[in-house]
Amino acid sequence: MSFTRAHHLLCSVVACRVAVVAAAAGAMLDTDAAGPACGENLAGVACDQDDVQLMQREFSVKHRGLSEAVAGGVAAARSSADPSSSSTSQCVDIPPGSDKYEDWRGSGKMQRMTSFEESCASWNPSAKGVPARPDGCLGPLEQLVGTWVGSGHAYTYVPTLPFPSMRRQGPSATATPWYNETLVFTPIIGTPINKGYSENDHLHGECRVEQALQGVSYTQEIRIGYKNELHQLLHYEHGALMYNAVPAWDTNWTVTRMGAIVRGITFHSYGDYKVVQDGDVKEQLLNELSAFNLDLLSKDKCMDPLGHVGPPQVPEGVDVHIFDREAKLEPELADMHNYLHEPVQLASAVESFTKIDLPLSSVAPNSFLQNAAKPTNFASAIFIESLKDQDGNAKQQLQYAQRLDVEFFQRLDCITCPGLTRDETGCYPNVTKQLDQCFVDNSLDPTCSEKPYISWPHVTVATLTKVA
Repeated sequence: MSFTRAHHLLCSVVACRVAVVAAAAGAMLDTDAAGPACGENLAGVACDQDDVQLMQREFSVKHRGLSEAVAGGVAAARSSADPSSSSTSQCVDIPPGSDKYEDWRGSGKMQRMTSFEESCASWNPSAKGVPARPDGCLGPLEQLVGTWVGSGHAYTYVPTLPFPSMRRQGPSATATPWYNETLVFTPIIGTPINKGYSENDHLHGECRVEQALQGVSYTQEIRIGYKNELHQLLHYEHGALMYNAVPAWDTNWTVTRMGAIVRGITFHSYGDYKVVQDGDVKEQLLNELSAFNLDLLSKDKCMDPLGHVGPPQVPEGVDVHIFDREAKLEPELADMHNYLHEPVQLASAVESFTKIDLPLSSVAPNSFLQNAAKPTNFASAIFIESLKDQDGNAKQQLQYAQRLDVEFFQRLDCITCPGLTRDETGCYPNVTKQLDQCFVDNSLDPTCSEKPYISWPHVTVATLTKVA
């Protein structure tokens, strides 16, 4: 899309303030282009703060194909028009005789919305999805709908004696350096609505406001694969990704992910998304993949992770060659980014990608995991990519990266071992296998009682292709 066309769209949808910011960003892409001022050759565009605040979301969704730079300009305008820093009311008077009085009774006012927000909030279809969902209400999640299959890699630390050790995800005897995954996204037919007070003022709110979400449910199944068959189940998860179509005053995120892992973990993540389709898209994608933290090492000062990386244990009497195991498949501290880079580098071209970044989360484990191996600091990123293979065929590819910390095993700087000497860091360098005489001593550091266990990384990456 040319800059001039982008500027027209900006002016016609989000009014002058957003257009000025976006025009400055767009100029970086096309210094020779000169778009008209807002209102020039257009049918009367209002340029007040109300329009900036209300219309920027309609633009960002309906015209999300604009360059990342222009999208950044819209985001900046959105920030400047945030309700928390603006005197613009979230409420408007209900027109006399309006049939909306019954819905918004109590104050004579109703929530201020754009026409796009109203179309998303009021979509109330039958179970068969009739009438159809208004364009744009799913935001970036529309690209996810369908079935994706592929393979992934995961590394984690597990409780072993006398110290934890690194393992590749999977059962010990059948582990391969990858796993097979099926990920299915299904549109949610309907609009979940949350209700609250304008400006989140529970005493002096002018009107009731509603947050309208649209989204997709998902099911994820991961199994170990060998001999061209799928075998032991590694992971089963179901959940939903929701787009904040009508945020009301909750404007700090645009996409949320909620998941339930059947072995006893639920989580809720928040974040935003961006679309990249200008410039060297392939290089930008590789840079984004590289930026995600996939560090495999614990940060604990007393634990040398390289000294406790063990190969998968193979039971006696099991012929490992029936699983086509090779020596090079033993665990090693690989750079997990390489598993994501390779499929992208093999593509002849990357035309565009959408990144859904979910850095903030809350995690709730069951009672066993809360005490045995508590998960924390979960972060994930999803990349939806339009690319061409070596033969020039179009292909839809989905990649994701996930990392969390799992807390287990006593911190070694919070123990006292009679007869042994600590070094200058407070650790016992000569503690190897004999911990029998050691005991927990929380007096050594105030954080020992607050955080008694070591945090170990659990890292997962995968590349999938859309098949349906």
